[in-house]
Amino acid sequence: MSKRLQQVRFNWLFWHRWLGVFACIGILMWGLSGLSHPIMSRLQPKPVAFVAPQATFELVGAHTPKQILADHQISTFSHLSLSRIADKTYLRVATGEATPARYFDVMTGDELPNGDVLNARALALHFTGRAEGDIESATFITAFSDDYHAVNRLLPVWRVAFKQDGNLRAFIDTEQTRLSTLVNDRRFWLTKFFQFGHNWSFLSHVPTLQVGVAAFVLSLILISALSGLYLFFKLSNTAKFRLEKLKLRRWHRTLGLLVSLTTLVFATSGLFHLIMSHLQDRDTVHIQPTLAQASILNDQVWQGLAKLPLAKLDALVQANVPYWYVLPATGVNQMPVAQVAAIATEAEHAEHQNHDVHDRHAQAKATPYMLRADQYSKEISSNSVEDFATRQVKSLSKISESSISEVTWVTRFADEYGFIFKRLPVLKVQLEDADNTRYYIEPATGAVAAKVRDIDGMEGFVFAYLHKWSFESLNKDLRDILVSLFALWNVVVAMLGLLLFTRKYIK
Repeated sequence: MSKRLQQVRFNWLFWHRWLGVFACIGILMWGLSGLSHPIMSRLQPKPVAFVAPQATFELVGAHTPKQILADHQISTFSHLSLSRIADKTYLRVATGEATPARYFDVMTGDELPNGDVLNARALALHFTGRAEGDIESATFITAFSDDYHAVNRLLPVWRVAFKQDGNLRAFIDTEQTRLSTLVNDRRFWLTKFFQFGHNWSFLSHVPTLQVGVAAFVLSLILISALSGLYLFFKLSNTAKFRLEKLKLRRWHRTLGLLVSLTTLVFATSGLFHLIMSHLQDRDTVHIQPTLAQASILNDQVWQGLAKLPLAKLDALVQANVPYWYVLPATGVNQMPVAQVAAIATEAEHAEHQNHDVHDRHAQAKATPYMLRADQYSKEISSNSVEDFATRQVKSLSKISESSISEVTWVTRFADEYGFIFKRLPVLKVQLEDADNTRYYIEPATGAVAAKVRDIDGMEGFVFAYLHKWSFESLNKDLRDILVSLFALWNVVVAMLGLLLFTRKYIK
């Protein structure tokens, strides 16, 4: 063997072997946990309904919110809405995120004791199809946990636990009458395993260390894969002679070449996603609920609203000013389907079906609008909701109105605004800045559902298509089979490499 070939083998094989040992840790953890993901998604508990019961609110003769709040000595509020419980209409009054909302009969003004939990239980029964006697407990949740992960985004919620079906838990957002997610013990432990192996949750108490270690190991995987490819082609002329009697090395070499492209794709897209997710978490926009004085509510505005049947009514506060978000009950009720994370196929089908129905009745669509709740005006701006979203973004980004180029409605999950963001409908507010930033604002709550820049959009595209292979033309079952097979083959290559290492260095 020539001196040059010996030098190549010494330098590249030495680093490939030793870096590969540490890279094996990441490949085994990410590969095996990645294999669990399609299983987890298929074993996800499925709701029997994807949208809350439709209701039409008749408010003729109802007490005004100002009167109800005054009668019960409630001086401030952060959000008001209408809820239907047992065929009665209630005013739901929230004064912050730390305590459950209170409910008052709009016709009598009387309070419904424990109204928020009763509403949560009724919605949980609706979404799961279970009976009242199946409920074991209901708990008010104000923080994310191992049982209710931050990926679910919505807080506060009620955790309604059932006795059967592996301790099924439904997480309910009563403010917007929607299901956030369903979890049972099987899903809990699969998620626990996935979070441990894929997100390295055992380091989550030190986020910077978690990201740093994971990024370091991903870099080792990339270097190991590239060095393996270099060795394959550099030593290919002598491979047949050298490996004639080394069956294990031949398998490692051949399989390594076959999966090398997926190794590079998985690791590169994973590293990009890891870094961007960390940066996005640090830049997350959360608007703390602000309070408005109940005394400034204008009864004349309410009396105008009470004349017509309503499908939805919310009072929310922006810069200490209360606004009514109004959806008339005329025409087709256009409430979009709130999809549950990880129930992609069923939820997408339900949402698309709902969307198609709306398209066939486009001429009858009900259009939401917003009114100042403290000032009466006969004029209703056709862009009132868009104006509200514009003001919300201006307050967040400290920009001038001329920097906003477009405001558009988003009523279904698609493209960069996927079902992971939970909230619908939202308004996309497009800025003219260096990052091409767009905010997605939920008008019924004023919440920022998402903030996306071009680099965020690119990362989402890379992660969806290169890491998860979410091609629209590729059948979901076939996609999961292919991704799982390549993940498994990467694990096999890593284990073969580890076995070769132990045979050489551990006697």
